[in-house]
Amino acid sequence: MTPLGLSVTTWWWIAALATAVYLCVMVPEMPTRGYRIRTALAPLPMVVFGLGSYGAKHMEPATVLAMYVTAVLPFPLGVIGHRRELARRLMAAKRTGASEDGTWPPAMMGQFFLAIVVMAVTYFWIAP
Repeated sequence: MTPLGLSVTTWWWIAALATAVYLCVMVPEMPTRGYRIRTALAPLPMVVFGLGSYGAKHMEPATVLAMYVTAVLPFPLGVIGHRRELARRLMAAKRTGASEDGTWPPAMMGQFFLAIVVMAVTYFWIAP
């Protein structure tokens, strides 16, 4: 049985849409080319983890794709509305040579945490 009873093909489309949402929300507002490249490549570790789960744990493809979707969507959901502030803080940290660790605005951190919780609950609700 697949999550929500959707076919594997449908989950591939949902995963592609989630990746497109991630790229459209996250990449354009990054202040430098280096940040844009790092941000665009961020879903790759999630893909590698999904492939490892598929191979090592013998998970169903639709379940792995649902797991990928719920891992990639909190990022754009957590950043929306705070992208310019994040870009401004990243550039300020880069100018001063400070660490990027403290660049997330507190409101964005709360929104990101909420997005993670919602997506985790959603995954465990839809997982077969």
